[in-house]
Amino acid sequence: MLVLLLPMLWQDTTRLDASTALARALERAPVVAAVDARTRAADAMRRDAARLRNPQLGISAENLGMQRQVTGKDGLAGTEGQITLQTVLPLGGDLGAARRAGAAHLAVAQSDGAATLAGLSGQLLAAMAAHDVGHQLLSEATAESAALDRFATSLTARVADGRSPAGEGARVRTEAVMVASQLARRRADLAAADAQLAVALGLAPETPLRISLPASCTAPSPNGVAVDAQRAVARRTLAEALADQAAARRVPDLIPQVGFRRTAGFSGVLVGLAFDLPLFSSGSASLASARAEVDAAAAEVALATQESAAAIASARRTLQELDAAGVRYAAGWDADLSQAVTAAEARWREGQGTLAELFDARRARLAALEEHATWRGRRVAARLALARALGQPLTAALLLEDCPGAPR
Repeated sequence: MLVLLLPMLWQDTTRLDASTALARALERAPVVAAVDARTRAADAMRRDAARLRNPQLGISAENLGMQRQVTGKDGLAGTEGQITLQTVLPLGGDLGAARRAGAAHLAVAQSDGAATLAGLSGQLLAAMAAHDVGHQLLSEATAESAALDRFATSLTARVADGRSPAGEGARVRTEAVMVASQLARRRADLAAADAQLAVALGLAPETPLRISLPASCTAPSPNGVAVDAQRAVARRTLAEALADQAAARRVPDLIPQVGFRRTAGFSGVLVGLAFDLPLFSSGSASLASARAEVDAAAAEVALATQESAAAIASARRTLQELDAAGVRYAAGWDADLSQAVTAAEARWREGQGTLAELFDARRARLAALEEHATWRGRRVAARLALARALGQPLTAALLLEDCPGAPR
């Protein structure tokens, strides 16, 4: 019956390679939609900032209902009033500064979005790496639990036949229960992580999921500028544009006015000119504030540069240490683990070893496999951190252990 169900279970499991899964998750992520919306909003602000202010049309009528008393004429002939058209003519470079600020706002939105996407991609790739390693460890733990169950059944039969002490049977059954409990906890933790990954992929949380690592890797793009440094530079550019705007506002704008005025039955052209008088505020405080923001943004650029250099050095040092440790994971190291367990079991069967030694060997094997999984996970995390610090795109190829062209 189980053999008949296996094809059904295989079909129900959603299987994706890491590259497809990453693209699918990014396509469906709400944060990506938010980034796109904010970029569109900033682009609309940029387009609006490039336009001149609309002119103002004014119409007024006087003496309505009192035409004869005021002008001695009735109706429209006795109505006085004016029609004017006025606009603002910026003199301090307001329009150019506004256009630069609009472009800088867009650059900030784009750099913020790039940083957000880089962070999300890193989280997704780390989750996929943990998913792959977690299922491998789950398979090993399941096999270990099944082996202990068989051992407990066999030893219980030996105890019943009087060939082994009853205490040994109880000890093995206790160990089997403990390992089964640990297996259940491991399976539950992995199911919870898989549920979050399935939701990120647009699947139901309970969907069985298996994500495989890429079969091959592509050469990464050349080093660029780290997204965090790009964001700091974009914010400095915005601060400089806002400082230019503050400086431009200190120059009074002209407001020319032209129109027609009718008074006492006569019409004439009206011409006027208005401008601000800086009696109460000259804009110096606003300019000082904007320039202080420029200084702060420049300091943040320097900080981002320092942090990027530190991140590169830290990631490279971490990879060097992990590579040095990885030499010990040479071909056949996993066979040595199995051989150690086999030898301990043989010693016990020959009466030269104890159950405690056998259980220690089994636990040491699982602990070594978990340590190897931790080593792999730290290598992935270091590669992701190094790629981000170098300005390289975060792709599924970074999940592979030996990918030519990987960041170093």
